[in-house]
Amino acid sequence: MLDTITSLFGGALQQPSLLLFFLLFFLFIIVAYKVVKMLVRALAIAVISGLFPIFANMFFGMSIPIDIPNVLWFAMTGVEIYFVYQILVSIGTIAEFITKPFRRGKAKKVEKVIIMEKGKDKDEKEKGRERD
Repeated sequence: MLDTITSLFGGALQQPSLLLFFLLFFLFIIVAYKVVKMLVRALAIAVISGLFPIFANMFFGMSIPIDIPNVLWFAMTGVEIYFVYQILVSIGTIAEFITKPFRRGKAKKVEKVIIMEKGKDKDEKEKGRERD
């Protein structure tokens, strides 16, 4: 079995530097994917936030000036709020991971047990009458 694994990876398991290279390559792909995904979301939030003054004026009757600096301010503020949100979510995830061994087991859900349903109760009474 070990020979099969070694032949599949071309001896990468015997050379630590090559194994480290593949591990770093894999981690790079994961991190790059997450960064690109976050940047695409940030771009979408920038566009939506930049359009906020237009919708606020149209639907809520506000008098927000619609000029380039104001639209850029709303877009940048939306992206900043998004990045603060991402940082807080990351801190929460890390804190949850760190405190996981110290937490007690989750409380088990108590399931309700239905003793007799109404329809079942009637059926049993009718069967009892038929037997008598």
